[in-house]
Amino acid sequence: MPSLLSTLLTVFLVTTLCTFATADSFSITLDGAETELLLKNRIDPLEIIEFSSNMKNWTPIARNYGNQWESIFPHAYDLSSVAGSTDQAMVLPAGEKGFYRKRSASKINANSNKELASRFLTQATFGPSRSEINSFPNINSNTFGSPGDNSFEDWINAQIAISPFYHRAYWRERSDPDYIDESALAGRLPNEVGHNPAYGQQFAFSRGQTIYRTDWTNPLPGYGGLFDINGSVIDENHPDWPTDSNDFDREGRPMTGLHYDNCIAHISGTGNPPYRLNKYDTNYPVSDTRQMVWYKAAIDAPDQLRQRVAWALSQYFVVAELGNNQPQAVERWLNYYDIFTRHAFGNFRDILDEVTWSPHMGYYLSHIENRKANPNQGTYPDENYAREVMQLFTIGLWELNEDGTKEVDANGDAIPTYDNDDIFEFAKVFTGMRRPQNRGPDTNIEELSNNYIDPMRVDKSWHDFDAKTLLDGTTLGPFKQNANGVRKDVAGLLDHLFNHKNVPPFFARFMIQRFTVSNPSPAYIKAVALAFKNGLYEGSGSGNRGCMEATIKAVLLHPEARSASLAYDPSHGKLREPLIRLMHVARAFELTSNRTYGWLYFKDLHDTILQAPYESPSVFNFYRTNYAPNGPIGDAALNAPEFQIHNDVSALQLSNALITLIVHGIAGGNYGNIGQRWNVDSVLDFTYENSISGNTSNLIDHLDLILCAGRLTYENRATILAAANTPSLNLTGIDKVKYVARLIVLTPEFNTLY
Repeated sequence: MPSLLSTLLTVFLVTTLCTFATADSFSITLDGAETELLLKNRIDPLEIIEFSSNMKNWTPIARNYGNQWESIFPHAYDLSSVAGSTDQAMVLPAGEKGFYRKRSASKINANSNKELASRFLTQATFGPSRSEINSFPNINSNTFGSPGDNSFEDWINAQIAISPFYHRAYWRERSDPDYIDESALAGRLPNEVGHNPAYGQQFAFSRGQTIYRTDWTNPLPGYGGLFDINGSVIDENHPDWPTDSNDFDREGRPMTGLHYDNCIAHISGTGNPPYRLNKYDTNYPVSDTRQMVWYKAAIDAPDQLRQRVAWALSQYFVVAELGNNQPQAVERWLNYYDIFTRHAFGNFRDILDEVTWSPHMGYYLSHIENRKANPNQGTYPDENYAREVMQLFTIGLWELNEDGTKEVDANGDAIPTYDNDDIFEFAKVFTGMRRPQNRGPDTNIEELSNNYIDPMRVDKSWHDFDAKTLLDGTTLGPFKQNANGVRKDVAGLLDHLFNHKNVPPFFARFMIQRFTVSNPSPAYIKAVALAFKNGLYEGSGSGNRGCMEATIKAVLLHPEARSASLAYDPSHGKLREPLIRLMHVARAFELTSNRTYGWLYFKDLHDTILQAPYESPSVFNFYRTNYAPNGPIGDAALNAPEFQIHNDVSALQLSNALITLIVHGIAGGNYGNIGQRWNVDSVLDFTYENSISGNTSNLIDHLDLILCAGRLTYENRATILAAANTPSLNLTGIDKVKYVARLIVLTPEFNTLY
């Protein structure tokens, strides 16, 4: 972050001996055992009041970057208006002793329109590109980004209007040739499209326990080396049996058929090493299919905001591979993910419902096949989902105020939202939810052994129809003992949780952390929570509780997300997710695949950078929302979730991954750490950058814009300029472009948001 242009105006030691002091825009008064801060009209564009008990570790307690002061975490002390003035008062806890100071930024550097657009796109997409910045609404307007300008909301509205990129649909169009379009049928989803013959088979799929890969082992007639186009077995007596010993794989199987022919025809035009692909190009582990579809969406899908919202929601309603079954299955994972793609701008209650009834989630959190208690046998319902639907998906562990601060009891202690008795009670609700029936011989979905696509079915004989006591002491049920009664029981509990006062601030804080800052102020959380609660933000939205459109607009359009002055607040901002940083570079320079079937295939990122789609280590996601690393961040009692997967190894691996992508592309072996094999199979396009590389200063400005939103500090920019112009390096053209880009992606300005 840029250094704070701070002035330590006065440091006050507050003890019982001190009675009053003043310091321009704030003053301190002691009233008995209490300390009161009087916060006046600000003098500088940004002012921050900090507290320390030891003059070493300073914690922010109040901030003014607009027209009024606000409290900020970690303490979030209450503010009150002072009668007859615009001043505000903050009363600190009795007995609080220590020091106070004001930090201020007297000058805020102006941002260009393109820098403001790039910063916004860095928050709202998987990374901006030159074309997206240049085409941003009203980018050349003199009032861009000023009060009353609607350019950012116009962009959001345009994104909402784009047809969704459904992950499952993309895969179905390119996998099993027998898939037909049932997306318009009753009981089917819009992503159940048919196979598109124009694409052929580009992804692996399964029929029962048989895997149909995109290589010579494929059993489809004519696709592999097992059966010819007529269905006859290919053996040593068959005319398609290879005569060249090189046309057998390492296990002695014949490499022939449509996929192998496509591969051989393609690789002949891939050039020389390291870009030359080999005959194994169409072979890959089936379980990686879902990631390949995800990378395509993140890098190339036009509905970027929808994809970013879906990625955030997938980290909230987590289903991880560890603890699940059938990792080789593809469709069930993509279909679950599309819940978030489909409802990204819909309603939270619909997401909660589909997640609850999803057999994919049901297996992961074990409420599928859940039976009511049988005391004679000593069995009771599984409590896993009953616990997580509260702790992680709706209300959290502690009672919250609307601004995200914890409610406290008369003793000043936090108040739990539920206890073990509540978990035991709610587990009864999630009984009688069983695996959906297989669709039969004309299944039209990928069924390895069971149907994990359709919602779970009801078995009333397995359900506990007794009345359940809810969190507020009211009663749910009893309902008629039929299938509809089961559904009413489940819906009643979900409604109860959905309407709990905790849900808006709990979800608001999570979404803010995923998009903009790690430590949002209570005012920011409250604004997003109100948008969720009322279904409106600045008059935009459905007007219904849980409106995702209103919630996302509040997250991205709130002054705390848009104000440039907060860049000078050292507690503001966040560390970017490692995966998003990698996707940013891929998008900025239009990563293009050289693979036979056009895959954008980053290999094993969960091992390299500790983050990859579908690879969360547990239901608690890659990182905790309240994680605080040791050091200055922890000392200031601030949160920085992404630091939980940022360590000396993963940080170095990410740097190597970014440099690999810039210097080579997607490459493995001796060329890099993100590719499948010892070659380069996808490359970045630096055509434009090469055209301006003759002027190093202009090149740095351009790369600064698309990679850092124009936030490179004067010192870092000067260092990079001097390095790029080092005479002994004699850098020109593409070499200079890659050299400068490599240095920029190592800067704090690229790796953080503020």
